[in-house]
Amino acid sequence: MYKGIDISGYNPVADYGKVAKAVNFAILKIIRQDGNMDKLFTTHLNGCRANGLHVQGVYNYSYATSVAKAQSDAQKVVAYLKQSGLSCAVWLDVEDTCQKGLGQKLIDIVLAYKAVIDAAGYPFGIYTGLSFYNSYFKPFQAQIAMIPMWVARYPSTAK
Repeated sequence: MYKGIDISGYNPVADYGKVAKAVNFAILKIIRQDGNMDKLFTTHLNGCRANGLHVQGVYNYSYATSVAKAQSDAQKVVAYLKQSGLSCAVWLDVEDTCQKGLGQKLIDIVLAYKAVIDAAGYPFGIYTGLSFYNSYFKPFQAQIAMIPMWVARYPSTAK
């Protein structure tokens, strides 16, 4: 079993060496809602690199409610990846309240984002929670079946 960690500007890391001993890979938040680079992206990337922690991917917590915003965000992700010299998977984190109920438009947003990432040569996948997946992606499964899905499911403490 592989263990990973996702980290962002909300998660300062005091000891990357300790993290590298506890997990096999990291996924780093790359951009913020405003499209600027996550405030700790470079720090996290350098900390991972210096301690031999494999960066499996980056993620973009999406607030996109239009194809144009999705394309713009994806272009910024590609620019930041090229700037950092990092070659890895790009995960589009789709679970925000503003994206609920968009129906086909949500699928169009995801596919537009994917097209930019694909054109740049990076692997692409969707990250979401189980409830969001069941409510907003599952009805459109035929259109997104070719996209890797990382569906978060948190274990229950009930026995």
